[in-house]
Amino acid sequence: MAEITNIINQLKESIRQDTFVRLTLSKNQDLGSTLKKVLIKLAVIKNQKQLSLVYRHKTNDITKNFPIEVACQEIENLMRDTFVIYNLFTITADWSAERIANGQLKLKEQKPSFTELPKRSHDKTKKRLITGTDYLQALNVLDSSGRVKKDKGDKYKQINKFVEIIDGLVRKNKDLLKKDVLQVVDMGAGKGYLTFALYDYLVKTAKVNAQVKGVEVRPDLIQLCNEVATKVGFKNLKFEVGYIGDYDLPKTDMLIALHACDTATDDAIFKGIQAKASLIICAPCCHKQIRKEIDDKTEFHAVLEHGILKERQAEIITDTIRALLMESKGYRTRVFEFISTEHTGKNLMIVGERHDREVDKVAIFEKIAGLKKAFGIGSHYLESLLV
Repeated sequence: MAEITNIINQLKESIRQDTFVRLTLSKNQDLGSTLKKVLIKLAVIKNQKQLSLVYRHKTNDITKNFPIEVACQEIENLMRDTFVIYNLFTITADWSAERIANGQLKLKEQKPSFTELPKRSHDKTKKRLITGTDYLQALNVLDSSGRVKKDKGDKYKQINKFVEIIDGLVRKNKDLLKKDVLQVVDMGAGKGYLTFALYDYLVKTAKVNAQVKGVEVRPDLIQLCNEVATKVGFKNLKFEVGYIGDYDLPKTDMLIALHACDTATDDAIFKGIQAKASLIICAPCCHKQIRKEIDDKTEFHAVLEHGILKERQAEIITDTIRALLMESKGYRTRVFEFISTEHTGKNLMIVGERHDREVDKVAIFEKIAGLKKAFGIGSHYLESLLV
């Protein structure tokens, strides 16, 4: 169809002259299709011009990027086979067309709707949330030139993603930013990678007067972390020896427990609830307790007879009940994957945000009882702590 060819030629010419704004394809011929529209814009990806096509379905969008010529062929196919309305916008003119019942198509030129070009860059420039490199060098994540060491790429990504999540939570819970002193405790701090990054973010980026304490059972790591904190001038970051279950948690606004093994995660959640922490942030690990409790003879036997599936089911049940128990104590909870399994297998995060709304505890405990009955579970360790 000559008119479609004309639109494609106008598209190519507007890209060549750098006047292109966007192209939209709409009104799907197949009324039963979930694809409702395609939006096309120009993007510069890794210094190469490409066309970014957003396929807008009824419930979701799918974005695909193509080299110019490949994209133009895809657009032409969509025009011929799928859509009947086309609108091309440039800063010099607009072109619109609609294919009518007899198949004819008339291209109309109109005055431009836009006088300025949109931003072309597709690569997002991420805001730097952690500013320091000295502590990352001292912890052997970066080399002396500030480059990520070959075997620390996954750890560096994990650190940055963690701080990105903390940033979103702190910005959402604005009262934390207004505190005279923000009290933060990291239970099971380990070598302190995330503890240092958290302190760096809170003090240097969020500009909060924060006191951060890392609790860890291994004295050698406590010594190392305190030496690094002193060396890099983090005066309100301290590390001390302690078991999570035995630790006397002082007043705390934010409690963190990342990769505390098995029921140590429950101990940390319990301590946070006792302290009425505004935020409880956990990345669970191991999940041994519930796995031992699960009865293989339930109606879910087919799932549980395979070791790996039983292990994963135990993880799901454990963390579901943890989230429900936190909700029963006045926390709004979210459970999500905080970093890809490509970088770490310990990638689930439970976040609890304290609120003052009334809670339907009866409904929550009915859900917990239903789960326990379905899988033959006697008790959940966190439940026993909260009794």
